Amino acid sequence: MWRDVVLVAVGGAIGTAIRAGVTLALGDDLGPALVPIINVVGAFAIGVLFGWRSRMPGSARAQRVQLFVGTGVLGGFTTYSALAVEAAGPAMLWWGVGTVALGTAAAWGGLMWGRGGRRQR
Repeated sequence: MWRDVVLVAVGGAIGTAIRAGVTLALGDDLGPALVPIINVVGAFAIGVLFGWRSRMPGSARAQRVQLFVGTGVLGGFTTYSALAVEAAGPAMLWWGVGTVALGTAAAWGGLMWGRGGRRQR
């Protein structure tokens, strides 16, 4: 149990550091588009990971990878809370809705890719 908490915490710190690095490197160039891009890329990666994970349902190792990479790293990398703050104004509502829609489509596409293009029965 505690090992799982540590995996998520360490992964989250890594994911947050990666997001901060991407923001420092690309924030000036991409401006407000950066948050949705990070979220859509992260959603796709989470979909790939969960698709891969679904191919080995009983694996304890795969579960630890999912906790570290999915919940931790990718959970820290994506930043839907920042999107919520940016989309709080009425003029930016479309930005938030569009990002959630694209993120959902990206997660589904990643899930299919992670499963090797096969639907789960």
